[in-house]
Amino acid sequence: MMMGNFQQPEYPVNAGAEWRDGEMKLARDVQNRAFPATRPPIAGLDYYSDWRASSGLSGDYLDYFELPDGNLGLALGDVAGKGMAAALLASALRSLARAFRHDRHGSLSELTAAIDELFYELCPDSSYAAMFVARYDAARRLLYYVNAGHEPPMVLRKTGSGYHPVALEPTGPVMGMLRKSAFHEKVVSLAPGDLVIAYTDGLCETTNARGEEWGFRRLIATVQACSYRKARDMVERIFETTEAFAGGSRQHDDATLWLGRIEETGCRTSRTEKRVELQAVA
Repeated sequence: MMMGNFQQPEYPVNAGAEWRDGEMKLARDVQNRAFPATRPPIAGLDYYSDWRASSGLSGDYLDYFELPDGNLGLALGDVAGKGMAAALLASALRSLARAFRHDRHGSLSELTAAIDELFYELCPDSSYAAMFVARYDAARRLLYYVNAGHEPPMVLRKTGSGYHPVALEPTGPVMGMLRKSAFHEKVVSLAPGDLVIAYTDGLCETTNARGEEWGFRRLIATVQACSYRKARDMVERIFETTEAFAGGSRQHDDATLWLGRIEETGCRTSRTEKRVELQAVA
């Protein structure tokens, strides 16, 4: 039997790559939309955030939202690993943490334990996530938090001679690693002029062409050098500094940053409340 002159359709050699690039761009756009697009005004608090992706999809996530009584809910997470799997887990963790918006009576420790139990069911054996969850009480200037194995956020206490750093150390293990975990809620009081910095480890691990890391000390020095600026200007300055340090070198981890300043005017702490102090870092 004679076959007709059937010709296989010709596809561009790079059609597969173009499709993958298109899917990656779409996934990145979805992730961008997941990051907060607006900043609800919180009395006496000036805050701002931003993030930088290393490449591909991100395992970082950040969320904040207004709670009843004018308080602020904040969640920051960093999923171990790279690529699509880390991005999917970060998206799932964000969805679980969003329950924080509707939780008016439970403690942060109970909320974190509930999120961890659900997240454990999703995590492959080698996966986990670090997470920081906080609630800022604007009327009393109190920051309640649970640190589930996350890079310790910093409170920079304003003093007459500069800023005194205080680390908000982990109060429980990372998320998704154990079937049942216990998390402890802590609280720290803030005063006018104090700064709070929460970030993922990719920020301080920014590297230059020689393989040197930008590091925690440079972060604190940069914050102190521009502490007179608004929160947005400070965040932009920090990223400008890390990018100048990197000098165009490819980064291997995403960097996410949230910075808040207790404004000099606004709400006042009750005189009957005690100031909650934490152990300062060296």
